[in-house]
Amino acid sequence: MKTLISATTVALLAANPLVIGSLGQTATATQASSGLVRYKVVLTGTFGGPESHIGILGAHVLNNDGEMIGSADTSQPDPYGPNGCFNDGDCFAANAFAWRAGKKIDLGTLAPGVNSETSWISANGMIVGNSQNGVVDPIVNGWEMHGVLWRMGQMVDLGTLDGGTLSIASSVNSSGEVVGLSLNSTQDPYSIWGFYQARAYRWKDGKMTDLGTLGGPDAEALRINERGQVAGNSYLSIDPSDACGIATGAFLWEKGRMINIGDFGGTCTLVSDLNNRGEIVGSSFLPGDQQERPFLWRDGRMIDLGTFGGRFAAPIAINDQGSAVGLLTLPPDDHVFHATLWKGGQVFDLGALGADECSLASAVNARGQVVGLSGDCTFDDPTLRAVISEDGKPVVDLNTLIPANSRVQLRNATYINDRGEIAAIGWFPDGHHMPVLLVPCREGDC
Repeated sequence: MKTLISATTVALLAANPLVIGSLGQTATATQASSGLVRYKVVLTGTFGGPESHIGILGAHVLNNDGEMIGSADTSQPDPYGPNGCFNDGDCFAANAFAWRAGKKIDLGTLAPGVNSETSWISANGMIVGNSQNGVVDPIVNGWEMHGVLWRMGQMVDLGTLDGGTLSIASSVNSSGEVVGLSLNSTQDPYSIWGFYQARAYRWKDGKMTDLGTLGGPDAEALRINERGQVAGNSYLSIDPSDACGIATGAFLWEKGRMINIGDFGGTCTLVSDLNNRGEIVGSSFLPGDQQERPFLWRDGRMIDLGTFGGRFAAPIAINDQGSAVGLLTLPPDDHVFHATLWKGGQVFDLGALGADECSLASAVNARGQVVGLSGDCTFDDPTLRAVISEDGKPVVDLNTLIPANSRVQLRNATYINDRGEIAAIGWFPDGHHMPVLLVPCREGDC
């Protein structure tokens, strides 16, 4: 399966666990260190199975009201196992959940489907994700999955385009507009997902609309902001590319019109995030596809964000103040990559922990707090530690800022909201990984 993301990001996605979860209680505090904020550890539980799961790499899984989303294992074995399990690493059916005001809400599935997941929560609590619908695709002999919207306690099946068998919901704004990817019924040997054309869509008021492409057969919409602007990636043609498989461009869609935001001369330009000011971040290859540069697109212009001399960089997220975070590789051999903050025309290398060589940043809030992970450059799970950085300073191990008796190892911090609350991946003594919510607290009150 080909995907419209850079080779660097593909490697990171493959190396990082998509699954995390929770247990259902609150830990107590320990002594604070060097003036940094301490965190209460809130464990949100499962639905009877061993693990729970949330998205990574910039996914909005937590809003400013402290509402967190994910999916949690039930005690029911996945009926599509052992070779077609919905979640890698375990084979239990999982239901989407929302954590609100200290309670976990089961969001359900599209019956008779048995698995669902979340991908995005808006500022006002709109949630999108994906659910099996119980139908087996006769072409691939696997389960069908549709994008879904949860609003006002109801689940809405977003459907597909032109008789397709699959759709994916990527993000949603507070008006209930959803964007993502849907297959149609046109066979496509170049498809980024399966055997049919994959098209970017916008769903609004019960109608899914194909946003078109930049010339090639396939596209995907990744982000929609509160202004209704949409950012995504599209094949430019069917010409091959050593950088990303097929020549690919990045687009902004607004008021019925899709535009190519430009490139740095290579065969691939790839969007990763869009903020509410209409600013886009991503990466674009230089001529010859031997160097990948980070960019900020603003007011019709692509701005090179800069590196420290390495050949590859991948911004992952941008806040509404225009600060971006992600990673860049370091010279001379580009085998080492570090969490990076691009802010105010400057590039901040946030470093890695101790003897770690590699790190990445996955989210930045309005206060400029950055979260991510640090580990060896293989990102082998046992080496990972969740990190936080403030004001462009080197990363700090979040495990030193939680109670010592929490019985959890924080391996990845995936998102931070403007209140400073953090969604993180926790590993537990029994070997299971689950999401935890970290809530800032004062010394003595945690």
